[in-house]
Amino acid sequence: MSLAIDVDIIEKVLLSDGWHEVADASFQVDTYEYVHGGRAVLSAGQAQGLTSIGAQWREPSGTMVACPITAILAVMWNTRGEL
Repeated sequence: MSLAIDVDIIEKVLLSDGWHEVADASFQVDTYEYVHGGRAVLSAGQAQGLTSIGAQWREPSGTMVACPITAILAVMWNTRGEL
């Protein structure tokens, strides 16, 4: 058994600085890398001891947020489709 979390309906993400709102079902989880000029500077899994999985979402203000998956303390969603 697993605890299935539907990333399409996540509304808030808890990081160490507090809750962050997710706009327009923009939350996603994937491997990540840092790029400069379209070229990878640090590829996923390249640095030993760092997770290669991260999360990214857009906040209602338009700000993009990205973090290692290990920075997420909790997520919040509403299964009834109400706000």
